[in-house]
Amino acid sequence: MKTKDRIVQASIELFNAQGERNVTTNHIASHLNISPGNLYYHFRNKEEIIRNIFEKYAQHMQVSFEPVKPSEDAVEILSNYLDAVFSALFHFNFLYDNLPVIMARDPELKTQYLEIHVKMMDKIHALVLGLQNAKVIEIEHDDIEDFANIIKQQVTFWISYCKTSQEDTTITDALIYNGLLKVLLLFKPYVTTEFKEIVSQLTARYKSLANVES
Repeated sequence: MKTKDRIVQASIELFNAQGERNVTTNHIASHLNISPGNLYYHFRNKEEIIRNIFEKYAQHMQVSFEPVKPSEDAVEILSNYLDAVFSALFHFNFLYDNLPVIMARDPELKTQYLEIHVKMMDKIHALVLGLQNAKVIEIEHDDIEDFANIIKQQVTFWISYCKTSQEDTTITDALIYNGLLKVLLLFKPYVTTEFKEIVSQLTARYKSLANVES
């Protein structure tokens, strides 16, 4: 692995484990057993490292979330969406933990995030609309945009909510899957009779992964 890629990977691991605000470029260099000068050859500062990480995050979000097509299993698409959310929350959890502060510190990154936010809202809107068209859910058309926003809010702020409502919160599989269960709960009032059992099975799957009793 190239040194630049090692720096990025180590930064993600340290940011996730210790919190981005607690990790300096010197910490990253020491962790990799390289000199600070070697790190600065590849990245001028920590903000550049975070921008590089964000590019990887943006790529993940772009390729992982696809709209529901009429010929596809809509519930499977919903499951794929939730799995992709889990991957993003787990691998980039420091971004979700400290997003407002990171963006306030780096206007360029804020601009990039807002562009991704708009694209993600379009994809979530398309997901909800696809589920509606497939008769998986029944929701007023005028409520779809607000519903998509609530889903995005639940995902974006789940980690920061957990960290501010509990002491010594550790980001675990169970914690993230519990967040996905909250997303599924948002869908529950809108699920049609025909798909209630299928969605219940999907919920049971995530409860099992989160070690929650059904």
